[in-house]
Amino acid sequence: MANFIFNIEESSFKVKQLASVVTECATIFSFQLTATVGNSVRISLDNAVQTTLNYDNAFFTILGVDTPWDGADKVFTYSTPISFSYSISNSGTPGLFKKVKAEAWDDTTVDPFNYWNQITERSNDNLPCDNPTGVGATYDELIDTPTNKTGSALKLVRVNAAEDAHEYVDAGLLGVDLNYTHVQASSASWVIAHNLGKIPSVTVQDGAGNRVHGDVAYTDLNNLTITFNIAFAGTAYLN
Repeated sequence: MANFIFNIEESSFKVKQLASVVTECATIFSFQLTATVGNSVRISLDNAVQTTLNYDNAFFTILGVDTPWDGADKVFTYSTPISFSYSISNSGTPGLFKKVKAEAWDDTTVDPFNYWNQITERSNDNLPCDNPTGVGATYDELIDTPTNKTGSALKLVRVNAAEDAHEYVDAGLLGVDLNYTHVQASSASWVIAHNLGKIPSVTVQDGAGNRVHGDVAYTDLNNLTITFNIAFAGTAYLN
């Protein structure tokens, strides 16, 4: 929407819109102000009229120099065109569109309050690009993922068959060869936390490279213990 209070085409004081660039994340607005040399001019951005008013990345430009701007009143003695720009990001709330009110004044001796404003509005209410979950920044908070990772250690993420959400799956189901190498100091009982999420086959070699057989007890899908008659150091290969 637009709300023009001052007729900018019939005075030496003019404000014209240079561009309105729409991106996936925001709409970028830019304007240019011209006035009589020597006049006092003022620009501001108003986000206090209602809760949906908001803006980002505001700056003004004089003689090609960009200056960051917090949107508060800036007063200049006019000598050259002044450009000002800002962006309005997605609201993240369906049916709610962010707005901002851009304002400019020209203090002349004839009419001490030449005034212009325009309410600009973001035309997209998708989730903000800097906060894609809408509530936080963790994977669990996305609306198309499992709610937590409990019981999914070492699993991979894939798109489900319906192509409308993500799910955790065992890497072994995807044809991925999971393996683990365990190096053991001298001991007759090798306790191994492999975290492979499966019952692996086990091959043991001593320090000389000789294959050694022991009694393998599987505690669960991620832990096992190998027991030998004597203590020795070596390597266990789990696949």
